[in-house]
Amino acid sequence: MANTKIKAFFNSRYFEIPKYQRGYAWEKKNIRELFEDIEEAIEVKASHYIGTIVLSKTEKGEDVFYVVDGQQRITTTTMIINELVKHLDADDSSFYKRFYINRGERFRLLPLGKEKDFFKELLTNGESDLIPVNRSQRLLIEAYQEIQGKVSQIVKEKSALDYLEQIENLQIMEFVEDSEGDAIRIFQTVNDRGKPLTNMEKAKSLLVYFSNRYLVRKLDKDINDKFGQMFEIYDQIKHVGTKNSIDLISGRYGEFNEDNIMRYHFVTFSNEDYDPTASYVLGFLKRKLKEFRKSKTSKEQIENFINSYVNSLLSFFTCLNKLVQKTEINEKYFKIFSILGLSATLYPVIAKFEEFGILDTSLEGEELESYNFLDLIELIDVRVYKVRGTDPKADIGRFSYQIANEKWDNADMENWLVWFNERWMPEDEFRNNLYSSIYKRSRAVLPHILLDYSETISDTKLTIEELKDFVKKKAFSIEHILSQKPKFTLKTHGFKSTEEYLEFEHTIGNLTLLEKSLNSSVNNKNVYDKIDYYDRSIFRITKELATEITHNNQFKKEDIENRTEKMVEFLIEKWWC
Repeated sequence: MANTKIKAFFNSRYFEIPKYQRGYAWEKKNIRELFEDIEEAIEVKASHYIGTIVLSKTEKGEDVFYVVDGQQRITTTTMIINELVKHLDADDSSFYKRFYINRGERFRLLPLGKEKDFFKELLTNGESDLIPVNRSQRLLIEAYQEIQGKVSQIVKEKSALDYLEQIENLQIMEFVEDSEGDAIRIFQTVNDRGKPLTNMEKAKSLLVYFSNRYLVRKLDKDINDKFGQMFEIYDQIKHVGTKNSIDLISGRYGEFNEDNIMRYHFVTFSNEDYDPTASYVLGFLKRKLKEFRKSKTSKEQIENFINSYVNSLLSFFTCLNKLVQKTEINEKYFKIFSILGLSATLYPVIAKFEEFGILDTSLEGEELESYNFLDLIELIDVRVYKVRGTDPKADIGRFSYQIANEKWDNADMENWLVWFNERWMPEDEFRNNLYSSIYKRSRAVLPHILLDYSETISDTKLTIEELKDFVKKKAFSIEHILSQKPKFTLKTHGFKSTEEYLEFEHTIGNLTLLEKSLNSSVNNKNVYDKIDYYDRSIFRITKELATEITHNNQFKKEDIENRTEKMVEFLIEKWWC
């Protein structure tokens, strides 16, 4: 352990970020905080501590080190220096570029794996021609753009060389360990700034520790490699999930990181808890490993447990990624994940079905042959989780564990899910919910079921690109045909009182699908003044509505009743019982 300045840290050294490390994760606020640290050091004219770097030696030479912790900070510092170098005169630029960025083809700092060429291109030619394929690459581009903006302001006020020399004087605490295993243990202890460790990173450190201590490092490489794959997979999931507006993954309902996936996986691995937190999963791993440590066959049990858990977790990450990637090219998967917003409780089930390769397999039950297992999951999400609005985690947790650890054939799984659907949303209750004020009770399901209804009656479907465009622009909106703030005489529309109108206001017969731009235009207009806007909609459900209102020269209570009955019968048949 030693305190060292940035200049001494880089002097005659080369650094590699191992594949098992989490990808670049700093956001703009982290970049700004680092600049604030630098500026504070300049103001007080003193060295300033900016964090800890944990290194491990490699077999590639005495001058090559793995960065086990601190990769976010050192990567960002490298990008800042790279941008400052562009503002130096030719001689200084050449010197500092060789010292901090690259000597010919050999770069001072490089991530291994998929980000290697991307990072080299970013440092060499900037971000303008780069297209990110995962979250880490997207954040690297955003970070570099933030750095470019900040540096352009700095050099207007002071010398780029003076600022660079201040960066050289920043201090870090450096740990250099002989092995990656030792470095990883230090990493968990000293991580003190930047992004806090996720429970999954702590789990990796825990497993490496037990491999080090009890298995003579036998599984170190396997654990590191497979966790590295999982961190890369997470970046892909996060990138596509955000791009395609999968609410759960994009962060609409709170931060989504590796810990979420570790939680979803747990119910397939253990039946201890059907709704675990990530810290609970970490505690479970600690307890199990400590139990095995006391056994006469401790080494064998520890090895088997670590192998079993890591392989199971990697398989889950891989399957979830395959599902999310399908939203890029497959309309059905896009609708289920991005428009319907598949419940997180069902992620373990759909991931196991992806692993089994049965999502496209036809069902075997009577009159169910035209449906497959993906349809069945969609049905359950629509009926149980969205229309009824309940979340039976215990049942799904047990089912997820059983299908992962017992021998269930397709018929067994199909029968259980059909039973689950009938138990939590029998036909009569489903019908009653559809006839009720569905907008108030089950608003989240409406874009999905109204789009499906519209596509069915038009016998055409939106393309995947059209769907993506609508979701990206948040253009799907639910329109009340008779407005929520009525500017019309209730009696002319067949209502005896305000109370009676309120009973119909949020029923499905008074709702349609409308582009957000058109919805904001119609606002609380009289229904007859909305016809022109409805005609301009691309949705057949809304175009037909305009035709009916024009033909009948009315839209009254009886029209809402008739429309509700017609749509409910369709939905009952579509979301079969």
